[in-house]
Parts: sequence; C-alpha cells; structure tokens
Amino acid sequence: MPEGRYLYERLGEKTFQRLCNALLAHAFSETRCYPVGHSDGGRDAARREDGRLIVYQVKWTSKPQQNAVAWLKAAIKGEADNIRRLAAEGAEAYYLLTSVAGTAVPQRGSMDTLDVTLAKLGAQFGIPIHIWWRADLDARVDAAPTELKWAYSDMLAGQDLVRYLIDGAGQAAHDHALRSLAMKVIATQWDEDAKVKFKQVELTSHRLEDLFVDVEALRVAMPTAIRRRGFEQLEINHLGGAAGYLLSTRQPFTLVRGEPGQGKSTLGQYLCQLHRAAYLGDEQPRDGRRPFLGRTPLPDPRLPLRIDLRDYASWLAGNDPFNDADRPAPARPHRQGSLEAFAAHLLTARSGGLPASVATVNDILERLPVLIVLDGLDEVARPEARKRVVDEIDQFTARLHTAFRPQVIVTTRPNVAGLAEPTSERFETIALDRLNETLRITYLHKWARARAIPDKEHLSLERIFRQRSAEPHISQLADNPMQLTILLYLMHKRGNSVPANRTDLYTSYMETFLDREAEKTTAVDEHRTDLEEVTAYLGWHLQAAAEKEGGNGQLPTRELQRAILNYLFTVEKNVALVDDLFTAVTDRVWALTSKVQGTFEFDVQPLREYFAARYLYDFAGADQRQFDRAEVLRELVRRGYWLNTCRFFAGFAKPNELAGLVETLEEERDEGTRPRQLRLSAWVLLADGVFSGRHRTQRRAADLFLDDLSVRFIHHELTTNDDLPLPTADRGAQYLADRFLAQVASDPTSPAATERLQLAVLLLDDAETFHAWWQPHMRAALGTDLETVWLTIGTSFHCAARLPRPDLEHLALADSTAAAAALHAGLAPPPGSPHEQQLLQAVLSGHASEAICPAPHYAADLLRILRPQNFLHRAADSGSLPVLESIGHRDPDLPGQQRTAALIRLKERDPGFGILQSALTAAKGQKKTTSPWSNTARAISTLLGPCWLAAEITVIGAAATAFTTGGDITPGSQPFGPTPDYGRLLQELRSNRTATPWWTEQFTAHTDSLSRATWTLGLLAIADEAVVTEQLPRIDEALRTLPADVRHALLMASSRLGVTLARPMSPAVLSTAALLSTETALAVAHYVVRPKQLLQERELHPLSDAALADMAAYTTAAWPARIALTTRMSTSPTSLTLAALKAYGPQTVLQPESPGFAPGTATTILESPFDYPMSFVNAADRTARTGSDTYLADLADAAGWFSS
Repeated sequence: MPEGRYLYERLGEKTFQRLCNALLAHAFSETRCYPVGHSDGGRDAARREDGRLIVYQVKWTSKPQQNAVAWLKAAIKGEADNIRRLAAEGAEAYYLLTSVAGTAVPQRGSMDTLDVTLAKLGAQFGIPIHIWWRADLDARVDAAPTELKWAYSDMLAGQDLVRYLIDGAGQAAHDHALRSLAMKVIATQWDEDAKVKFKQVELTSHRLEDLFVDVEALRVAMPTAIRRRGFEQLEINHLGGAAGYLLSTRQPFTLVRGEPGQGKSTLGQYLCQLHRAAYLGDEQPRDGRRPFLGRTPLPDPRLPLRIDLRDYASWLAGNDPFNDADRPAPARPHRQGSLEAFAAHLLTARSGGLPASVATVNDILERLPVLIVLDGLDEVARPEARKRVVDEIDQFTARLHTAFRPQVIVTTRPNVAGLAEPTSERFETIALDRLNETLRITYLHKWARARAIPDKEHLSLERIFRQRSAEPHISQLADNPMQLTILLYLMHKRGNSVPANRTDLYTSYMETFLDREAEKTTAVDEHRTDLEEVTAYLGWHLQAAAEKEGGNGQLPTRELQRAILNYLFTVEKNVALVDDLFTAVTDRVWALTSKVQGTFEFDVQPLREYFAARYLYDFAGADQRQFDRAEVLRELVRRGYWLNTCRFFAGFAKPNELAGLVETLEEERDEGTRPRQLRLSAWVLLADGVFSGRHRTQRRAADLFLDDLSVRFIHHELTTNDDLPLPTADRGAQYLADRFLAQVASDPTSPAATERLQLAVLLLDDAETFHAWWQPHMRAALGTDLETVWLTIGTSFHCAARLPRPDLEHLALADSTAAAAALHAGLAPPPGSPHEQQLLQAVLSGHASEAICPAPHYAADLLRILRPQNFLHRAADSGSLPVLESIGHRDPDLPGQQRTAALIRLKERDPGFGILQSALTAAKGQKKTTSPWSNTARAISTLLGPCWLAAEITVIGAAATAFTTGGDITPGSQPFGPTPDYGRLLQELRSNRTATPWWTEQFTAHTDSLSRATWTLGLLAIADEAVVTEQLPRIDEALRTLPADVRHALLMASSRLGVTLARPMSPAVLSTAALLSTETALAVAHYVVRPKQLLQERELHPLSDAALADMAAYTTAAWPARIALTTRMSTSPTSLTLAALKAYGPQTVLQPESPGFAPGTATTILESPFDYPMSFVNAADRTARTGSDTYLADLADAAGWFSS
C-alpha cells in the first residue's frame, strides 16, 4: 500500500518536478519555474516575497526510504555548494520538496529529528532550510484544483482515481487511455447485465432493476485466518439482504452459495450495476428512465468487473470465449493462465479491442478499489478444470495483499460432491436464504408491474398466491426466485391449477409457453413434438459437452444448426425440418437465446438441466427392451455436476418406477463409493417430493437416512452449511422425525442420540409434539440414573419449564451436572424450594457457567449477570477476546437489556442485591481499575457466601493487566480460608506474582477445597513462570486431591482463562508438568498451547496417547489434548492415536482441521462414525471417494443409451 494518498513514485523524477512547480504556481502566482531537465544550479523554482528571494529544490525517489533522515541529509549535503552560492547571491530561504514520507512521533519521529538537523545546517550555510514532506505535498494536492490533479492522473489512486474515471472526460489528463478502457468496459458490461438472465415470456420489462429483490443471506463461516486469530467475535448468522451486506462488509473475499435459481448471478449483476451506475452517471443507457433503481450513486464506488468462470475455464483450456467465429482456432491450453491474464483478455474484448495487458490489470488493482465478481464456479463442470480455476483464484487473492482495497465475490451452488472451492483461509462463506413471505410478496408486485397486469388481476393473483403458498409444497416452491417466477406465471394463466413439485412446475411452464407460441405460429404448432424433442436433446448435448469438453454452454450458430441436423438424421426424422426447427428454437426464444452475437445458449443453467433430464428420461434406452431408467439415476447421483439434472430426472418418474429408484439408491449406499454425496443427493430428492406418489415407497426412501453415517452427514449439512432443504411433513419429515425420536427413546445414552434428536427437532419444528413425546420419558426417568440424560434431551424446547408439580416432587437433581442440565432445560422451581437451592448451588460452584438459561428465575438471573464469560469480555478492553466457541466453550453473550432486567428481578426479590448493582459499575475514580471484578466478588460473598464463582471472577480481574489494581478490601482480612476477602485476594495475587514463599505459605495454611482450587487457578493464570515451575508439585497435589466436581470446575475456568486473558507460558513448563498427573499437564497446557497455532503437538509430546485420552474426562477443557491427537494423526497416524480420539466422542471441536487418512483408517471411521469427530468423518469420506470419473456422455455412448 502507498505511504500517502498519492502515488508520486509513479510519476518519475521529471513529472514529479512538474507537479511541484504546478503546486507552487497555483499557490504563488509570481513563482518562476525553471525548465525541467536543465542544469538549474540547485533551484527548480524561485519566487520573491516582500523582496526576499525564496528558492525551491525538488528531490524525488522511486522507493520508500527506511531512513528518511539520512537520505534527506545526504540530498542536502549533495546540494551544499549550490545552497552556499544561493545564500551568497541573496536567497533568504531554501525549501526542499520531497516525495519521502516522514514520521510524526514527537521528538523521535523523522520529521522532528530532521528539524534539528536542518537548524544546524541552516546556521552552517547561512540560510534557513525547510522541508515539504510527502504529507505537506499531499495537503497541497488536496487543496489544488481538480484540473491540476487530473493533469497528473498517474499518481491518483482510490476514490481520487475513481472520480477521475467518472468525471474526467474531455480533461487534459494523462491517464486518458486507462479511463477510456475502463469506461468502455463498464458501458459494455452495463448493457450485458441490465436485464435478468431468465427472460420469461410476456414480460414488458426484463430490466434487472424492475425485478430485483435483495435475497437474505446467512453467514456459514468466517475465514479461518480470522477464526484462528480470534480477533473477531463471530457475528450473528443472519446478515439481512445479501446485496446490502456485500456493499458494506469488511471482508475482502466472499464465497456466495445458493441453490439453482436462488439468484446468485442476479446478485452479482446487481452489485456490479450499482457500482457502474456511479461511473456512468448521466451517460447511463436508461431509455430516459430514472437512475438505476432510483438510488443515489454509491459514495465510494468500486471499479466492477464480472467474470463468468465458465468463460475463464474455457479460456484456460485454450478456447477464446469472446471469439464469434463459426470455426474458432484449435484450442491451445494456457499453461500460465492467471486471472490477471484472463482479465486483460476480457478488458480488450469488452472495450472493443483497446489494448490491455497483465500490467494494465495490476495497475488497476494497485490504484483502484475494485469489485471482481467471479460468477458460476458450479458451471465449471470438469473436476480437474474446477480445481485449476480454484487454484488460480487462490493465487490471485493471495497476490491481492498489495492491492487497493479489493473485493472478490465467487458464486457457486451447494457443494454436495465436495469439489474444490476457494480457500477458507481467506474467504468467508455466506449462503442465500430461502425467500421469506415479505420478499415473495415484494417480488410478486414487481413481477406484476413488469407484466403490466391490470390492478384487478394483480389483486386476484396476490389473493391466489397467498392462499396457495399457505400449502407446504407450494410454499417450498415459492422460496426460490426462479421457481417463484414460474409459479406466478402459471397462477396468472391457470389460477389455482398449479403443480406442487419442481419438475412438474418447469414442465407446466414450458407447455404453457409452447401453447402460446403454437397459437401465434403455425410452424411451432406443426412441429411441436419435434421441437420439444430437439430442445431436450440440445439440453443434454450442451450439458454433457460442458462436463466433457469444458465448454461454457454456448454453441456458435452453425454448430447449433449442425447439431440439430445430425440429431434429426440420427433419429431418422425429416432433416428438411431443420430450418423451421432452428427458427423456432432461436428466433422464437423458445428456450435458447443469443446473449453473445453468433452464439446461442439456454437462458439459465437450470433450464438446460431440465431439458437434459427430460432427454435422459424420455430417450435414454429407448431402443433397448430391458433398459432400466434406474441405471441413469445411478450414474447421475455419482456425479456432483449432474445433481440438479438428477433432481429433474427423478421428478419425471412415474409411480410404478419409484420403488426401482429407491432400490438403486439403497444399492449405491451399500456400495459406499461416495458416502456423503449419495446421501445428500438422496435427501434432496426426498425433499423435492420425488417419492410422494407412493407413501410406502417414500417411507422406504426415508429409511435411507436412519443409519449412523447418514445421520452424521445430514445433521452436519443442515446445522452448519444451510445448503440442504428440509422435506415437508408429508414428504418424509414427520416419518423421519418419529423414527429418530424412537431411536433416541430406545437408547438415550447412545453417542448418536444428540444428532438424532436435533434432526428430529429440525424436522418437527413443533414444541407441542416434542413435549408430548418427551414428558412420559422424563417422568419415567425421574430419580433414576437417566434423569440428567432426559433433562438434557428436554433442552430443545425448554421442556423442563412445563414439568407438572407432581413430577417436580420426584425430581432428584442428584449432582451439579443434573442441576445445570435442569437450568438449560428451562426448569423454573418455586422460590425457596430445594430445587431452587440446587440450581443456585450449580451456578455458584461453576458447573452451570456454560448453560443457556431460558427461564427468568433466581438462579438463572444470577447466572445472566455473573457468568464468568461476561467478565472475560469486560477484561478484554481492546475487544480482542479470542472466540471461546472455537475450542468448544459456550459464550452466551446476552444483550445488556436482558442482564438489566435480570438485575431488576433480583432486587425485587431481595433489595440487598442493590450492592451487586453498585459493585458491577466502576465508581468515580475507579475507571480502568479492577474494582468491578473484586467488588463484584465481594458482593457475591456478602450475599451468598464465599464460592467458586466469586473466586473465578476475582482471578479474571487479577489477570486483566490492562486495568490498574483497585477495589475495596477489609482490614485484617485473608485472601483464602473460610472467609476470604476477594478484594484482598486480587491485590495479593498481583503483588505476589514473583514471590514463591508467599504461594508456598498460602498453600500450606489453607487446605479446604475452595482455597486450594482458588490458589491453583490464581497461580496458573497470574504467577511468574519460574514460580509456577517451582510450585508444580503443589499444583499436582491440589489437583489430585480436590473433589472431582471441584476439579472439573477449576479446569473449565482454567481453560477459559488460558485461551483468552492469561499470560502465556513456555513449553518448558509443560515438559515438566507432563511428568506429573494428567490433570496437572492439562492445566498447564491451557497456558502453553495456543489454539490459533497449528501443529503444536510438540508441547505435549511427552504425553502418551493413553494419557491424552484420559484428559477427555474434562470435556471442553481438554482442547490441548485434542490438538495434540489431531496433529499426531496428520503427521504420524497410528491405530493407538485413532483409538485415543474415540474418547472425545462425536461432538468434539477439533483444531487444526483433520487430515486425510489411509484407506483402511477411513473405512474404520466410516463404519463407526459416531466414535469420531465430524471433521474426521468428512476426511474419511474424501479418502473413500472411489468410482469411475468417466464423463456421462462417454458412459452413455458405451452403454448405448441413445443408439438408433
């Protein structure tokens, strides 16, 4: 990035001197500027002020200077003779104008440092010497007229250059070539993107601005680089409108996922048009209409460039996607095919042939804020081509580190096949959400206006739509913009008579359109059957060619004619019909359109896929007696690129074919060649309602998802990626939910129970039904070993809040774990009851610190206010608290209003809680001190007695080094013991960081479990490393002898502190601790191992796999052991390491990401998927992916699907 606002280095020495002279002439009209390049005797310009001669000399450098003072002193000394002579001739001031940047640190910065030197040199030379630094020149350029700036446009960058490109026409500016290139490309792409891609019939307007709605988006994942640094809390997943978000996001690189027809490309078009509108201004080709979308221009527009990735892939393969020739030159693949090189080619093509090179593109990237939309990664069909494209994208974005505020957006479909995607290291991932009711109605109004529908019909259409969209199937169709478009068209034509599934929807639309065309055109009516067959064939032909040949879905006019002719000849139909058919297919805009002169393609990819499926269904195996259509399904589900075609194909199936389709899916599942892809594809077919024609068959299809591996894959996708649709109740959701709940009831302690339960909840989404199922099971478990298990199960809909009073009498809550589970499940016990005391004790003992508390009652309100995570956030004054969720901790960051309401309820219950309110607030003079921590702990102790919660809050405050020590203390009090003063504890912990005898004395004097646990946490989080090392035997003694529940609470607190606030320790401490107990090694590891640093297994190297497995008893707190085991699996995998990981169960959070596995290991994991973390299951699936990579067209030829 440049050191200042203007890029003086780009001007060169002579042009920089001209700029300085221009600035002087503008500021002082009497300035004399000497010719550039002449021998000037140490003066580039001069002027007189009140008779005083002032001389100016310009010094330029092409490189940033590490030592600006030394460079400028050398420059002045190089002019020493000239300066002396000028002083002797009467010059009274000497100014040096330089492109060198200064630093402003008082007394130590280069600007102040050089002032001292200049004063000495001025005295030596007999003339005052002054410097205009780069910042001085920046300020004068800022104040200069626009015309002056634009005369030196090579130095412009950012919004200055944007303004020049927008308003610089006709100006005498240097950068006219760049402006001409940019404006021509903007104008061309404006015209290309001005209309929606799906040009539906009978619309009076296809203008993007007339039909665009801002589809809402969900964040799927932040870049792993940010998650690992932990410098940002994950924001809420719901982002609002995708366009609005992408216009304001701080993330430079975004991967946008969306279902077919969800509006990914339209989103890219819209964003680019918004930025282009700012450039075009009054030049917008608007046909006399208002500015784009009636918006005021963006205040900080980017230079937009939209690139179709299928064109880029075609170019990489050696084709020219912008060559309109009927017979293009033979393909010569580009071995060096950077995105910059293709962008240069695109700029030339879209500017009418103006020259553009990689240097041109790099110049743009370095000087201009750009928006680059890389559209349609999913349209790159060949896996190896897609991998190459993704690699080039990753390399391109890595090079953008030096670019001027770039934004890159990549669009794609959900990645069912696990194909290459841009690196999650840099890219955030968002997903376009399904249309909500408000957006549907908004789109309906826009669509009706675009069709110029009369008001009465408009109201009738809205009434029908609202009625029908209340039906689950119609609602499901309407949540997708393209399907909604078709649905509205059919409703307008047919009223209530519209299909309820996806394939039938497309079929009805195409039939209705052909009916209309047949009425208008005799040729269409006469050749209708052939027209439909030929169009289906072209869908197959283009889709297959895109996979096999890396094509971009387009056909030159002559090739299209030839394809139709060859097809008619092959199927022995009248080839004389080709002219009529060709006219119908193209000029009539039946399903193909000419977007690029001389070529034809389907409007949008889903239409091409629909016709490909139709051809496969109607004509594959037409000449084979025993042909089984299920074989086509088998090959389609094996190929991720064909998933949408597969959905349409299965949608064509007749009721008597459904059982065969399910049998094929069962066989593919049992074969196990593509475990994840098969299951996700089958799930989509179920949600599409493919099997709904026969309930028995649908239930059999739903049974595909009851096995453990299916549960893992489907649960993961539904809860993390938002890529899969949910089936409606009558399309398998109710049946599956019932089956999952039955499995949970049968074995509630199974490792699979949690994910089965969550799937059932997602499918049911009905609290009443769930509660009716849960309550009898809970009643049976009351007072038994399963009580905690069923309380945990009841958290889904906070079922414990509705436990009848007779059941409450039998609720045991035998330990703190059960009490914490009851809190999470919403239990709201009567005030003063034993259950209330049990919940309160769980909060005070630290066992409920990560529970979500939905009910507004005493214990829950205390936790809302006093949760340790609240105090960790407060201690991280810079806002850089690492994300606790990244290692598995819960961090419920409640809004302040909820905590305020909780405090009000507590004071209503007992006015004494007023002292807690006072303690939580820093009083006058206590700002930036630790008083809120120690005073809060003291208030807790006063109100509720000494407890672990108060101790943990105190230690957090002591570890908050950004705050000075403060807070109240009681004279004569003790930091530990039966009546500890937590104010004194905080001060003593801080003042005795290096005092080994004090720690030994306190350990010896206080033997109760609370004191020992507090002592251990304070020592680990605050004491000097040498003190910790010396005290390790005592730490070990404390941890070994503490009660198990206290030890668990201590290690959870240590984990939260170690990963967030506490000072780190060196691996040497851990090497010593590893020789002691497992608990001691784990506690020390919290302060040595950093979750953001990958492959740090060496710190835990002395610990065996078995010891690391033993740490699993401490659940979330055992994250250092999980890192170690994961790293061992990536560097030196063994069966013992894999077995150790089983101890952590399926829900564990792993860092770093899981490695690939040997085939045998992968098989072991896939056979027992609930024994291992999900990232291992996904990695095993990648290893297990086998099967033919034969292109579908080649397989169809070999199998004779279309032989005549």
